[in-house]
Amino acid sequence: MRKFSSYGPIDPELHYHVPRQELVNGAIQELLGDNPGKGGHYITVWAPRETGKTWSMRVVKVGN
Repeated sequence: MRKFSSYGPIDPELHYHVPRQELVNGAIQELLGDNPGKGGHYITVWAPRETGKTWSMRVVKVGN
């Protein structure tokens, strides 16, 4: 049974969530840059508490 979570990273199979694929794809593109062989850019993740910063970086790390 799925449930709501108001803190910490979520498990998409267990918790309700809103997919943020556009945000994740943008972060991956910035990190890789136009030429992945030469590298991309540093990014700063800045947002209020409990808005999905950790979740976003975990998804970027695994490439989903």
